[in-house]
Amino acid sequence: MKKLLSILLLFACISIFAQDNTGWDDWQKTSCYSKISYRLKTEEKRGEQYHWKLQFKSDYREVISFNYHVTDKLQEYNITTHRKTMNPGKISEEIDIYTAESDIFLLVDKVSLSPYPDDFLECDH
Repeated sequence: MKKLLSILLLFACISIFAQDNTGWDDWQKTSCYSKISYRLKTEEKRGEQYHWKLQFKSDYREVISFNYHVTDKLQEYNITTHRKTMNPGKISEEIDIYTAESDIFLLVDKVSLSPYPDDFLECDH
């Protein structure tokens, strides 16, 4: 009976872990703006390219917009540059990124307290 109970407990723990394990890394603050966080998830490699998913989270109380750049770790190759607009306290949709390198670097800059790229905020770190 003890063995059966132990086995059932083990399966329950594995089941709970599998439900909670979504593959996303922990939320990380951007290097310059403490109210913007991001997280990454590594997907299956597609041919020669690495596939990533990216999400942003805003802790601002107003609409914001910002640029984000994804580069390789040495910042030799700029993979993507985009402008993102987010509503207060929201999490963005998943963004697909494909890279040739297995490591990437994310830079967020030119943050505005509006949907327009003007009156940029200074870095708060």
